[in-house]
Order: sequence, then structure tokens, then C-alpha cells
Amino acid sequence: MNTHRANGNARPKTRIAPTAGKGDTGFDLGKTAIRNMRVRCPNPACNKVHVLNSDLAQRKGRCSCGVVFRIPAAKVATATSHAVVSSRQSAAIPATVHRAHTQEPAPHQSSEVQEVHIGCIGRGMSGKSVLFHSMADHFVGDFFLSGLSADAGDPREVARMIRETEEVHRLLRHCGLQPTDQALETRCCLYDGDEQRVVYKMREVIGQILTHTLPDSAPNLQARYGEYLKNLVNTHVLWVLVPCPPPSPTAADRRRYGNDLRISLAYLREAVRLRPLKQPAAVALVLSKIDTLFEDAEEARASLTDDVLLDVLGPLVTFIEKSKRVSEAVIAPVTVFGFGNAVLPVAAGAQSEAELVDAEPVWLLREDATPEPFNVDGLFLWTLLAGVVHSAGPQILEAESDLGSVCRKLRGDLEAIDPWLVPIKAGRMPD
Repeated sequence: MNTHRANGNARPKTRIAPTAGKGDTGFDLGKTAIRNMRVRCPNPACNKVHVLNSDLAQRKGRCSCGVVFRIPAAKVATATSHAVVSSRQSAAIPATVHRAHTQEPAPHQSSEVQEVHIGCIGRGMSGKSVLFHSMADHFVGDFFLSGLSADAGDPREVARMIRETEEVHRLLRHCGLQPTDQALETRCCLYDGDEQRVVYKMREVIGQILTHTLPDSAPNLQARYGEYLKNLVNTHVLWVLVPCPPPSPTAADRRRYGNDLRISLAYLREAVRLRPLKQPAAVALVLSKIDTLFEDAEEARASLTDDVLLDVLGPLVTFIEKSKRVSEAVIAPVTVFGFGNAVLPVAAGAQSEAELVDAEPVWLLREDATPEPFNVDGLFLWTLLAGVVHSAGPQILEAESDLGSVCRKLRGDLEAIDPWLVPIKAGRMPD
């Protein structure tokens, strides 16, 4: 096992043993958008071939390996063909978005900007704040392969995001992020050229609300709880974050993981129970911190098979399958740090045995490392796509409008990166 981490605290090699689970719940992706250019990733360790629209030449794109490169001009246009999508990949695309046309839409009918609201459920130290910061750091100001780009609506916000990112990286290397005490909203935009098409809003979570608010808590805590639930109800997509258990888990670690599932299920049930049947939500079960359990992506994917993931998140999966207020759902295993970049801090001073048993490990970013998120792009694109469909309605997929075109481009971007998304439930929209 590689022990190159800065403080020498290499994590034990731990696997989650495969178990019998639910079968594949995939569904037909339908026809894909027409492409006519093949582009190979310049990363020699990747060499993945992307099939793209020829009008994307000279724009920047990000490969699933993380490399950003300028798309070269095609020397000779090849015959148009349909992109081939793997069974896992096609199954993870929301069922409500599988009716995309194979031709570019007619001139737009409306330039209305669509709002997408994203809510999050997760207790303290589940990785919520780091994931939110990762969105701003790795996707804001960048182009997707389709030519769509995510950015702040105000140039001054870009400067603020850059400063915040540098401070976050400093904290992650030395002490980790402090628990969130004020729920702040991140507001970014999706652009098609210089036209703003989608505004997406993600509200950070005060994780202590989940674990510290009791039926007899003080009025100020009850008010904060009520505001949080209201925010969860008024969303198009819900994330439920459950962190991986640490390597070689103790009895306390196992209890904590079980309690994660219980409290997350309770809040998810309440968040969807309070919404009208005609306004179902899309749900992503986000298994965070997988880099603390596995050495690399290959080991993670080999151990966390579809059946294993459906089984270990069983209570949440069963509820989603039965709920009439959840239209589509996936499991998204992610790491924000990237494999090999998480280290345990050197213990400072003596601790009691009780503290060692009950304290949850705080993983830091390796001193010389830069975060290299894994599968966060898949979660991000799936969320945007499902959110637009839920906010605008399934008819947007057939609309010959700017927003309809954006949906088709987002879907193509999602196909191109081969995301690790395990389907739980297909959409209820008509074929």
C-alpha cells in the first residue's frame, strides 16, 4: 500500500464486501444528440475519446479525468453518428430527460431565465461545506464540452469566490472547516455563450439542526428548524449526504453510520411529505469521503458495486422507491479531496480513551496537494439537468426554445463524462 502521505498516517486498506442487493433499475436513454467530431483527451494517462458537435471547435472543455483543454478544429468532418452510451451511464440519466431531439432546435421562443433550487440534508462533518466550495472552485468559470459554462452573475462575485477558495484550501490543510453556523446561499448561473439561461441556487446546511434540534428545544432552535424544512420543501433537487465510515470502523463508528441513515431518512421523509404530489423532487444520495476508504477510483468502483451501494444505503433507497413524491433518484459516490489527498492530523497532546473512541476523524488536505474532485462533475451535471426539467416541466425537453436546447446540451455533457451514478428510481414522466 502506498504510504506517501505527509504525516505518515496511511489509512488501512478496507473494502466493503459485496452483498446481495437489488437488481438493475436502469431505463432506456433513447436517442442521443447527433455528433460529427471525435476528440481525444490530451492527457496521456487518459486518452479518452469524446464525440462532439463540430461547432465546439476552439472552445475549452473538461475531460472526466479533470484535464481542461481547448477542443481542436476538425480537419475533416466525419459522417454524423449517434453516440454510444454504456448501460450504467444511460441508466443514471434522469428518465425525464430521455426524449431529446436529434436535431438542433429552431430559433428560440423565449429568453426567460429558469431558476433551479437545490436543497441538502446532512449532519455536521458529513462534507457538505467542502462539497459546496468545490462547486465554486471547479465549475464556476469553466466550460463544459457542449460550450455551456457556469459562472457568477456578477464579476465581483468571481473575485470573492477566488479569495474564499484560497482560504478554504488553507483551512483544509491545517485544521479543517469549522461547523456551519449560518446558512448561506450560493447563487451561480449557467450561460450559453453570453446568454444567461439558468440560475441555480444551493443553500448551505447547518448540520447541527439535524442532530441538536429536539421536540423541547428552545424557540430559536425550533424557528431555525422550521426555516430549514421550508427551504427543503421549496426545492427541485435534494441532496442527502452520508459520509463513508472510516477505515477499520469501531463500534462507535458503526453506530454513527447507522444514526446517519436514521436522521437523514427522517429529514428526507419530512421534506418530501410536505410537498404537493404534483411537485415531486429529484433526489441524489451522495456517499461522501470515499477517498478515506479506498486507495483509488478503480478500487472504489470494484468494491462499491451497484448492489453494494443499494444495500448499504438500504433504508434511504427503500423509502425513495416507495415515495410518490420522489420522481427520480441516483446514488453518487464522491470525493472532493481526490484519492490519496486526505490525511489524518498528527495528534496534539494526550487524549482520554473516551475521546479517542467517540471523536470522529477529521481528515485534512495533504499539505502539497490541490483538491482533485472525483465524480463531483457527474453529480453537478445530473443535478442541473434534473433541476431544469423539474422547474420548467417535462415539456421543456421537446420545446424548440433556448432552454430546451440547454437541456439537450446538459444531457450530452453528462453522457460524455461517463458519471458514476447508480439509478434508484426512474422518472414518472410519459415516454
